[in-house]
Amino acid sequence: MPGAPVQKKNISKKGKKGGELVVTGLAASPGLVIGRAFAIKYGLPKVPVRILRPEAVRGEIERFHAALARTRTQCEELRDSLKIKLKDKTHRIFDAHLMMIDDSLLIDQTLSLIREQFMGAEQAFSVTVDKIAKVVGSHGNDQYLRERVDDIWDVQRRVLSNLMGFDPDYRINLKEPAILIAHDLTPSQTAQLDRTLILGAATDVGGSTSHTAILSRSLEIPAVVGLENITELVVTGDEIIVDGYNGTVTIRPEQDKVKVFYDRARGYRQIEDQLAELQALPAKTIDGMLVELSANIEFPEEVDSVISHGARGVGLFRTEFLYLTRNDLPSEEEQYEAYAKVVSCLKPEPVIIRTLDAGADKFAVQLQSAPDANPFLGNRAIRICLKRKDIFRTQLRALLRATVHGNLKILLPFISTIEELKKSIAFIRKVRRELEREGALIAPRTEIGSMIEVPSAALMIEDFLPYVDFISIGTNDLIQYLLAVDRGNEKVAHLYQPFNPAVIRLIDSVIKAARKANKWVGVCGEMAGSPYSALLLVGMGVVELSASPASVPGVKKIIRSVSYKEARALAEKVLTFNSTARIKNFLTQQVEEIDREIIELYKE
Repeated sequence: MPGAPVQKKNISKKGKKGGELVVTGLAASPGLVIGRAFAIKYGLPKVPVRILRPEAVRGEIERFHAALARTRTQCEELRDSLKIKLKDKTHRIFDAHLMMIDDSLLIDQTLSLIREQFMGAEQAFSVTVDKIAKVVGSHGNDQYLRERVDDIWDVQRRVLSNLMGFDPDYRINLKEPAILIAHDLTPSQTAQLDRTLILGAATDVGGSTSHTAILSRSLEIPAVVGLENITELVVTGDEIIVDGYNGTVTIRPEQDKVKVFYDRARGYRQIEDQLAELQALPAKTIDGMLVELSANIEFPEEVDSVISHGARGVGLFRTEFLYLTRNDLPSEEEQYEAYAKVVSCLKPEPVIIRTLDAGADKFAVQLQSAPDANPFLGNRAIRICLKRKDIFRTQLRALLRATVHGNLKILLPFISTIEELKKSIAFIRKVRRELEREGALIAPRTEIGSMIEVPSAALMIEDFLPYVDFISIGTNDLIQYLLAVDRGNEKVAHLYQPFNPAVIRLIDSVIKAARKANKWVGVCGEMAGSPYSALLLVGMGVVELSASPASVPGVKKIIRSVSYKEARALAEKVLTFNSTARIKNFLTQQVEEIDREIIELYKE
């Protein structure tokens, strides 16, 4: 059922050796595809070990600088190519590579090994890169940093290839449409792909912020990442099914599975045709209850996807990705332009922009000297902003200036105490006064909301409500903090349960308190994107749901297929249950009765 976590190392086997395998990873880019695999298996060039003669040191240093120059030129060319191909900001991936190439620590330590230990440039560079990668990769709880290690390896491979005279791009020369299987797809490779020949992708490594995931979504190809050993299980020519909705890859599917695939594919197409007719229609129940169905985005370029999937504005614009692929801080003007673009394009629809939520799994080097030992419980989000008010002020100035371009609302993340909420709102007012004194154009009033994603905030909701215009329940964090489950830990992932009765009852208490105070309440976590939980949330009184753009059509369909009276009765029934399994089974049964097609579309 959507909304539940996807567990790794989940391999089911059928038949004889070489028969069908089903492997589960992380759904990175939505879609369902079947085709022949094209397996990419490569590693770093073998590094030669040489002892230099003293008189050869100068020439070796020149050779190293020449390789860096070639690498720099290649990355700039690939960045420009990707910019033209995708017409969005994913080309900035190569900006991070260029910063690594010019990193003074990397260069100085390599030169030191050449000069002092008479190492060849290849070995000196490899030793230096390995040390840096170990430091970065040692922060095991930080998914973003783990994924940045892949950037380091990509730069290492490219520099070594240039030093040794190899083709650094390992170009993928497809002759016919295929599904790519790789340990990881480097940005260099992806930038050169022919979109017409790529059916989908599956990789050993990666997460939701990995470059494979980002680029797959930009290219709109189904992708599953984090499969751990897919390159060991698949060979070129194998028939495979990639399910980018549920995060599964079926290798050498048996005939009955192939038939199921084509049935599901036909179902998708039929539903997509139906949903296309709903694009301009509101998410309104059959008895007239309107639900604001909006989209979650990370980049301004996703606005087109918001519109094409029929969402009403943006319920969550995650701003931290403006910070994460760079060593410097984004300027006020740069942020203003990004916010203004989204707000202007979607005007008059609302755009809820969350202030910086760095930390946890999104570590930004500009904000802290080192990651926390336990980042999800450490210095993150509003805690960082209230300490680094210089950064907070710059973002708030950009946000407030962008309010004149449309319906912009500000959302404060990870609020856990009333003191944090009061300080944040007071600081927003202070920044507003600064701008007014400067004569800046800003809207006369801007709605401010608080994320409810920490149990302490949920329990103190009645005290929070007088200070905000709205609240948005972030179910992803709320569930993991309430149930003491790290949703990224495969050992306990099965305990991450959106339909746990404690979760449902806590959310219900928050909704009731907000309604009593005449404050509107939305949900912007994964539960908002599942027809099962969305139906429940609407019945509980949620008036705004925000999900990934691709999830919006299915949720809209189920909302338009039921009356609010029915949804409310369903919710009241669920609140009497004390078993996760009973809630899941009941919701599945109810949704199936309302719309069988939704079950077929979202079944695991």
